[in-house]
Amino acid sequence: MDEFKEREEDTTVEVGIQVRNLREQRKFSQTALAEASGISRNTLSLIERGQTSPTVATLKSLAEALSVDINAFFQPYEEASIVFTKGDQRPHLQLDHGVLNDLGLGLFDPLVTPLLLQLDPGARSGPALSHDGQDFVFCLSGEILYSINDRGYVLEAGDALFFDGHLPHRFSNIGTEAANVLIILSTPHDGAEYIAGHFPNKP
Repeated sequence: MDEFKEREEDTTVEVGIQVRNLREQRKFSQTALAEASGISRNTLSLIERGQTSPTVATLKSLAEALSVDINAFFQPYEEASIVFTKGDQRPHLQLDHGVLNDLGLGLFDPLVTPLLLQLDPGARSGPALSHDGQDFVFCLSGEILYSINDRGYVLEAGDALFFDGHLPHRFSNIGTEAANVLIILSTPHDGAEYIAGHFPNKP
């Protein structure tokens, strides 16, 4: 019985740590999160310090305020904060004219979305798109044209581009070989939304 109680207390502490980690990642003060979730600041403080066990209803309120799934509170912090992917094992999406690799899949609360795009010659994204956050683009090989706010930028191996995502942008492979491009998004949208917005079924 004592052993079960000890495990239960350990679980409560971990949940409290996750609540605090998620709050800090989103730049919430305890007062701000308490107000957004409808619980008292004192209760939130007790939860984060592992001195009280939150109810399911309380966790749902906190999850909604933090814009996360309730399961995020039960993932080990170390595992949730580190994603190691072998080069031949990374998840990818086969496009009609290329491949998109999600380099950060598995991180439940990504502050950035790292993608590796392999784009066939002549392939291009859909209509110009704008979104929150920022885009960082690094050309690994090939030749790709980015059009940002109707201004063109040609990237070759070693070239980088960094811009505000709200500027209308699109891209195309203007070279004679496949282009490999590292794309890092600083945006609340996940990779799936990025894919849906930038890649139609046909280029």
